[in-house]
Amino acid sequence: MAKTADLPAFEATAFRKALGNFATGVTIVTTNDAVGEPVGVTASSFNSVSLTPPLVLWSLAKAAHSRPAFTESGHFAIHILTVDQEQLANRFAMSGADKFRDLGWDEGQLGSPILRDHAAVFECTTRHEYDGGDHIIMVGEVVAFEARDEAPLLFHGGQYAERIVREAGTLSGAATEAGSAVDLIGAAHAAVASGAIEPEQLAEALDAATLAKLARLLP
Repeated sequence: MAKTADLPAFEATAFRKALGNFATGVTIVTTNDAVGEPVGVTASSFNSVSLTPPLVLWSLAKAAHSRPAFTESGHFAIHILTVDQEQLANRFAMSGADKFRDLGWDEGQLGSPILRDHAAVFECTTRHEYDGGDHIIMVGEVVAFEARDEAPLLFHGGQYAERIVREAGTLSGAATEAGSAVDLIGAAHAAVASGAIEPEQLAEALDAATLAKLARLLP
């Protein structure tokens, strides 16, 4: 197995750009410092880890001014931001700013500040901390959460983005290299006629909504 020193180096900016092809949500993570003041940072590194026990993770730059607060408090809250909270994400991404100015929040079960506006929030006790190069990976056990019916703020390619929900089962969304929806239908019919696939297999591949739409189109 090759040692790290033997591996070819690559340019950091290109690496960051490649990572940016993976779309993420945007979160604000909060806790308290040693004197009880609220602390928060913007992070897109949030991810689920386990359902039993309920574990989530996120990562914090080792150079972050808020690092002592997060590593010493023993708890944190992760807020998934809504699509209209872009300015709030920018505020918490800045260093040294009065991030909680004129912002509505309440104290959570563990003491972490809980922002009143969010798509979801997870209150966590700090379960593990791992070294992750220039970041610390923090794993938390969820003790309470809330989810709302709000569109999330996304981040992709170095900029904010919005989700576009595709209707499940539509032929337009299922168009592949085989061609257009018409070509796809023709290919499916030919496959059934030749015995390559069974009619039941085709019916299982199409949900009830798609079958109903096709029925309405036929004379």
